[in-house]
Amino acid sequence: MDDVVIVGGGIIGVATAYFLSKEGRKVKVIERDPTYKQASFPLSLGGFRRQFFQKENILLGKFAKEFIFQIPEILKTEKNPKPTASMVPNGYLLMFGPQHAEEQYRALENHKACDAGTKNIKGSELNKIFPYINNDGIETATYTDNKSEGWIDPFLFHGALKSKAIELGSQFIKGNVKSLLEINAKTIVSAAGCWTKELLDDIPVVPQKHTVFRVKCPKHIPEMPLTGDLTTGVYWRPEGNEYLAGSPISVFDAVDLEPTWNDFEELVWPALAKRIPAFEELKLTGGWAGYYDCNKLDNNAVVGKHPKYENVYMASGFTGRGLMQAPGIGRALTELITTGSYQTIDISVFGVERVLDSTARPEPYVL
Repeated sequence: MDDVVIVGGGIIGVATAYFLSKEGRKVKVIERDPTYKQASFPLSLGGFRRQFFQKENILLGKFAKEFIFQIPEILKTEKNPKPTASMVPNGYLLMFGPQHAEEQYRALENHKACDAGTKNIKGSELNKIFPYINNDGIETATYTDNKSEGWIDPFLFHGALKSKAIELGSQFIKGNVKSLLEINAKTIVSAAGCWTKELLDDIPVVPQKHTVFRVKCPKHIPEMPLTGDLTTGVYWRPEGNEYLAGSPISVFDAVDLEPTWNDFEELVWPALAKRIPAFEELKLTGGWAGYYDCNKLDNNAVVGKHPKYENVYMASGFTGRGLMQAPGIGRALTELITTGSYQTIDISVFGVERVLDSTARPEPYVL
């Protein structure tokens, strides 16, 4: 009998393997596609932030920030002596219209309670700090400076975690688990992401396709933060000499990862050009689509012990936040498995029971 088997070797699975291995557990990770071509994490924009509505998500974001900046030391291995996630600390800016302003003011109270380090900016003063932004229709904005938030390279981060987990004793194997009944282990962790329902059909987590466009503009603003405009749902950031921009339209249960190219001219380009006039001269140069593992109940993670099984734990449904929450989730699951309770960040509100009871706890910040 195995000690711990994790189903899914994406960013959540590998982070959990790392923390469990640190505690001396013998971990086996089963991943059906070691190339990770359709995994959520490598097809994201790599954003890291603490700007959320709920305290638990804010605290998970804070821990991720601390973890990322310690990578060169804590994830160093003989085979990877200089690990990095290639953090680009340009900051993170979220903008809100009047329809979301009151909700955001309540969120700021949680930011303050969690010492999130966010700054509130009046919409009328936004272009004093970011002169290239047209602030029409913006009531308020939150910003974290370029010392603590931005984006990373998802593949490098995943690779650094995996390398350290292996050095600590974790074993990674290729395999396609079709039922948890196939596994003979003291502890089973389902980190199957978008494909959670194949293993646990009572969990409302499904693939949600999002399209990202690569664009070029004659005017380049390399210091631009990762920016989300909640009035349109469009988000963007610099990428080398170009930009990446995400569409607000998603497709549930999509059978392929073909980008929805029409979204660019119909939605994304107009939204970008309105918010940043220089973007009127954008040219589309490429794009891709990727999956969020979306919890359709409330867009929040589903983490914890499954009450219908004696030895099954799970972590899924991050709805675009898996990369930025992976360190905190890996640590939390390890605490729960090894001690029976959460020791640092209490995320019991994300427990499996709430989705089985259809008790929603919405997180509105989905980009």
